Amino acid sequence: MTHHGDFVSKILTMEFLKFTILDARYGNGSRDTSETEMLINTAHIVSIKPIRISTPERLINGFWIRTTNGKKYKATEIPASLLGIIGEKYSAPVNINFDTDDQPFQ
Repeated sequence: MTHHGDFVSKILTMEFLKFTILDARYGNGSRDTSETEMLINTAHIVSIKPIRISTPERLINGFWIRTTNGKKYKATEIPASLLGIIGEKYSAPVNINFDTDDQPFQ
């Protein structure tokens, strides 16, 4: 049996930070995406990997977040405290030069 005090002390030891998560909704021929702010307990983050995320509108720098419960999230923004560790260059916009022969597939 858990006591109320134990529950409160566990909550107080958690460190939640705000991430912006890409929420993709695919179905009925639609590829809609939206961004949702989400609090994640940083004690449960296993890894954060810089990635490129392709949306119907654009190509953006983002982050693949994996948590201890096996869930994976695509984040378009992470807290500044974590960005400082990973590297600021991964938050910059992706510049694609369409004047070269190295154009991405469409």
